Amino acid sequence: MAYLFDEDVPKTNIMFDIDVPETWTQYDLSGDAIARLRAQALEQHGNRPEETEALNELFTDMANVTSEVTGAGMLAAAGAFEEYDDGFFMATVCVFAFPAGKGEQTMDPLRMVEYVYSDSATAREGTWLRKTAIDLTEQGLGVCGRIHGVADYDTDEAIVRSVVMHTAFEYPDLNKRILVSCTSPNSQEAEEVLDLFDAITGTARFWEREVVPGT
Repeated sequence: MAYLFDEDVPKTNIMFDIDVPETWTQYDLSGDAIARLRAQALEQHGNRPEETEALNELFTDMANVTSEVTGAGMLAAAGAFEEYDDGFFMATVCVFAFPAGKGEQTMDPLRMVEYVYSDSATAREGTWLRKTAIDLTEQGLGVCGRIHGVADYDTDEAIVRSVVMHTAFEYPDLNKRILVSCTSPNSQEAEEVLDLFDAITGTARFWEREVVPGT
């Protein structure tokens, strides 16, 4: 899931990449693509009420992640919708970019994660969120801010509970701050889902590609 930043660097392109499982789908999120994707998923998988409900929760979760992060700019997303004998597994991974700002407006990646959720997200029993700093020095990302746990979204129709992991980081000389957001409605398997999200986020990396004239 690679992304090229259009920065004013004459000899080098700054690239961002993150690995997702091969069985996951990489989404086209331009225009009304989320609505089209939801309609396609319902047509393919929404044959039973429990399937329809699960899909609606998944896409509600995706929409809420987008709207809850102020000024969010989604760059890329991928997700899974897998059916097993004992139920469904659903998850999404989204990559957002934020302007770095100048002076006092600069957004510290270690603080970005504090703006994702309101107090109501952890007001009910069974919900929790922890803020941590993780070391991704080996990937060239340094110390990154992270918030993870089980949180609720209040919608007009229902309360959607999700396993979440949001990791924020920066890259030297890049006028962007990056947020990788992982969500899943499989809250009964929170520990296993968080381990998966940690593994996926751990593959995130920036790298530089030399610009070849004429390409």
